[in-house]
Amino acid sequence: MTTVKACFVAIGDVVDESFEDLVHSIEVFCPGAAVAWYDSGRCRDAPDGLERVVPHRPLKRWKTTPAFFDIFEWAAGRDYDCVVNVDAELAFVKPGFLDFVAFQLRDTDYLATGLRHRVPRISMWPPYRTLLGAEREELAGILGIEHVNRAFGTAQVFGRRYIDALLASDRYPRLRDFAERNQRPGHSHSLPELLFPTLADSLGVRSRGYPGHLTALNRFRPFQSELDLAAAHSAADAFFLSPVRRSAEDPVRAAVRENTRPEVRSSNA
Repeated sequence: MTTVKACFVAIGDVVDESFEDLVHSIEVFCPGAAVAWYDSGRCRDAPDGLERVVPHRPLKRWKTTPAFFDIFEWAAGRDYDCVVNVDAELAFVKPGFLDFVAFQLRDTDYLATGLRHRVPRISMWPPYRTLLGAEREELAGILGIEHVNRAFGTAQVFGRRYIDALLASDRYPRLRDFAERNQRPGHSHSLPELLFPTLADSLGVRSRGYPGHLTALNRFRPFQSELDLAAAHSAADAFFLSPVRRSAEDPVRAAVRENTRPEVRSSNA
């Protein structure tokens, strides 16, 4: 039995059947974990009795950094060992993730897919390329380091030590201000994929990537296929897929729903 107290926070402005699939797959395959919702769109009641992260606010597409700061402050008053950010294009496909995270957190404080240290200055990676020269200099001054790291933004695991170190840092108010100004048109996008892996170095906490063979199972595009789903079921340490098409007709989406039906789970037990 796992002892890790995890909270999955879904960031999004659309509550549809794929959102419900996400929540259901967490409940089925990560039993005992908390699930909360950060509404990045118009205000409404939290679905399915989920706790809503407060405060929350509408955010622009590709510019969700303020949501993470709101989530960290909200989680600081709760007894979680880690926070995991998820969205409606992610689906868990089998149990074991919480035990996997508990094992990783024994000697790391931040876990992310595709973690790479020291992005080259000539990189054309969009989160770095769209960070303008003045912004790069300002961010380097805030963080106190010249290099930046990169990682994929979905299913980042933020350990308690990471969150506490960030909130206690004298850099934090300036980071919040930087993120708020980043909301303006013409500023960089997908900042979380650069900022949070780099912050681990700035804060002096431990960081690690998911095993390399899992990178293809958590990516921006293309959408996951039935072959990818089969690969996830075959790999001992692959517990989720992203992105999965939202359409009910998508075969991977249909398989996820079928696999979480109570009668199916009972027959596979």
